[in-house]
This record gives sequence, structure tokens and C-alpha cells, in this order.
Amino acid sequence: MTSSTTAAKLRALFTALAILYAGYLNIYALTIVHAGYLIQLSFRQPSTKTVKSSCESWIMWMVASPLGTRFARIFTLIIAVHHATVSLAKFSSAFPQSDDALRYTCATPRYLDPKLFMWSSHTLVTLALLYAGSYVRFSAYAELGANFTYRLAKPDQLVTSGLYAYVRHPSYTGLLAVLMAMYSLFFRQRGLTSCSVPLVNERLVEENWIGYAIAVVGFSVPIWLFMVKRVKEEERMMEKEFGQKWREYCKRTKTFVPFVY
Repeated sequence: MTSSTTAAKLRALFTALAILYAGYLNIYALTIVHAGYLIQLSFRQPSTKTVKSSCESWIMWMVASPLGTRFARIFTLIIAVHHATVSLAKFSSAFPQSDDALRYTCATPRYLDPKLFMWSSHTLVTLALLYAGSYVRFSAYAELGANFTYRLAKPDQLVTSGLYAYVRHPSYTGLLAVLMAMYSLFFRQRGLTSCSVPLVNERLVEENWIGYAIAVVGFSVPIWLFMVKRVKEEERMMEKEFGQKWREYCKRTKTFVPFVY
């Protein structure tokens, strides 16, 4: 075998590996877009039931408004596409204009952590959490049907089958898992936010404690809104509506996690 033949075979091998690697990253980018699609579905209002409620707090009224949910869904899709674009521009050799794309989509790419933009144990665990949370959330949609409303409304019946045979508020459990996955994919320190946050202050991505503090504060808000305040409002309404039947149901079920809490 001549040296030229060997060199040609090596070039062919490296080309094939490069194509496989590019496809590997392209699948990752498509998966991220699909993840964004699933997340935004978790924010949609599954029921078209008309609700006029005067017993819920003003802040929940704002969060549950059609405008609020529509904004959240559009914002999520934009973030997912942005993340996928940065991952391709920064780490894929499939696009000849990747440098230009990166310059226009990420002002400070030097702060990006590669494991947050490629297949890694971090992304696999995060996606698993997202798919599990989405399954729980969508199952709650299906089991409640028209009674699943974002506005506080009296249901037509007390559903105690499916997920509701074990927990009273599975939709919030699923939503929390989805929000955790959303943070881990798109808003984690050294992630997509590192494309712009350093322009304000580099310490925001350089010091780990700031990232942890932002995560704690960020999750405290939805936990308080949905898993504390809203649940109290819902259970107060359900007890008033179903009385002893509701109290007996509460005795044999947990609030969010089966057999735990």
C-alpha cells in the first residue's frame, strides 16, 4: 500500500468521522428544539372552558391570563432555538458560516461550558427529567379534561383515578420538574445566559455562588405561587364544593409525591 493510498484512506476516515460528529450535534440541536416545544406545551391552557373567577389572587390571575401564557410559550420557543443555534455555531463543523452565526447569536462565547451545549451526562439527566415531568403534566391534562383550568374554577366532578388516585396535584409536580429542566437547559450559569450576562457584569458567570443564589430565588417564586398559595386556594375551594368526600380523599392521598408528601 502506497503512502498516497494510506493518506487518502485516512482522509476518508476523518471525513466520515467529521460527518458523524456533525450529525451527532445536529441531532442534539433538534432535541433541544423539541425540548423547548415540550416545555411550552406545559404552559398551554388545555381547556377552552369559560371561567369567571373572583376568588383567586390578582397575581395568579395575571400568570394564568391568555396573554401571560402566550408570552411564556413564545419566549420558551425563542430560547430553545437560540440555544440550538449557539450549539451548532460553536461546536458543529457542519456550517461554514458558524463563526458569523456565533458572533451574531452569542456576544461572549468564551464563557460557555461545552457540556451544556453537547450530549453529556448533564443534558441526558436534564432531558430525562423534562420528559418525565412532561408526561406527568400532560397526563394530568388528560385526566381532568375540561376541568383543567388555569383560572380557579369549580370542577364538574371530583377526579380520583389515574395519577389522582395517589396525589391531589400531580400537574404541579410535573410543572416543577419541567421548570427545573428548563432552568438546567437554558438558564444555568455558563449556559445560554453567558452569551449576554457578562456584558452587564462578568462576576455573574464567574462566581458560582451567584448562580446558586439566582436559582434558589428563581425557584422560590413558582414554588410559592403554585405549590403553596395556589394549592391552598384550590383545596379550600374543593373542600367547600365536595365536603366530606374531599376530606376522605385527602386522607388517602398525598399532595405532590406518591407515598411521600
